[in-house]
Amino acid sequence: MRAARTPRLARRAALTLEGYLRRATRGLPAAERLDAAAELRTHLLGRVAEHQAQGFSREEAEFLAVRAMGDPQPVNRGFLGHAFTHRAGWLTLGALLLSGLGWVSYREWLPPREGARFEAVNQQDVAALFAASDAPRGIYQAVTLTLPKGTQSVIFVHLSGSAGGRQDNLMVNTYPAAKVTAQNIRGRIPGSYRDQLRLLLTTQRLTCEGQPQARLYAAERPWPSPFWNTGAHLSGGAVSASTEACDDPRVRLRERGNLFRTVVRPDGENAVLTGHQPLHLNEWTVLARLVVDPQADPDASGLPVGGYSTQARGSYVAVMPLNRTAGAWDGSSERPGLIRLSTEREPLPPLPPAVP
Repeated sequence: MRAARTPRLARRAALTLEGYLRRATRGLPAAERLDAAAELRTHLLGRVAEHQAQGFSREEAEFLAVRAMGDPQPVNRGFLGHAFTHRAGWLTLGALLLSGLGWVSYREWLPPREGARFEAVNQQDVAALFAASDAPRGIYQAVTLTLPKGTQSVIFVHLSGSAGGRQDNLMVNTYPAAKVTAQNIRGRIPGSYRDQLRLLLTTQRLTCEGQPQARLYAAERPWPSPFWNTGAHLSGGAVSASTEACDDPRVRLRERGNLFRTVVRPDGENAVLTGHQPLHLNEWTVLARLVVDPQADPDASGLPVGGYSTQARGSYVAVMPLNRTAGAWDGSSERPGLIRLSTEREPLPPLPPAVP
């Protein structure tokens, strides 16, 4: 039979009496280190004498005395009054310093990602909506807009169109991004800031002119980010439902069936998106859209196979960051799909179609 192997003991150099004293008093001021070393030495030499009286050699007696004292690090921490002489303590301190430097770097040199971030509403959004008496209840889509670098103004458009692509109703508002950025960027490193806006959007059912209709309700919530600005923020300026509901852009809903008059929901109602969408300077980006197609299957949702019919009608909210200061809109259009602001010599880029 093979003899069982005896587990090999971990080899570790034994501390000498002087080595123990050096480790136990490491980091102390010179005078305190000498006092502490003298006190420990007296105690250790007393134990060495006891072991020698029992017949152990000088070397063996020192080994037994030091081993009985245990790890010198707790003794050293007791002298110093803190835990940072221990390796874990130093690692903790290093981690705290690195995280602090990382936080400062993130806050000062890494602005948020430009674009539109789609997400569900949070508790602060709901509180803001409940504080507004005209805000309809329902399922809301939240969109955080991080404006591209160089944005001076933001143009918001709320449009509805009828069959054949004719423009029915249009609202245009401007947001003074440069003015807000100038307030928020005080004391910040140039290039570390991006202006942000937050829109809350939902579909509201209405009865206008005796017909069932729907509109996109859009409300701006002030969004003073604690990470990227000082908290200063201008309120207003974005699309809002400050006018009467039936004065806003809206689409007429379809009713099907004579026995059961069921109002067909518009495509896009109660849809909450998530994800990120780019925002480009001087280009329109549609944030929310409703489409009603009398020729489509009323029980289907999404883009119909083969696209929408010529009878489809739609409504949307779109945004365009502008690289220049934008003036007011006088409420007129040169022709459907083209608008010009008071500060612009030429019309803005053509508006997206009401039905994609």
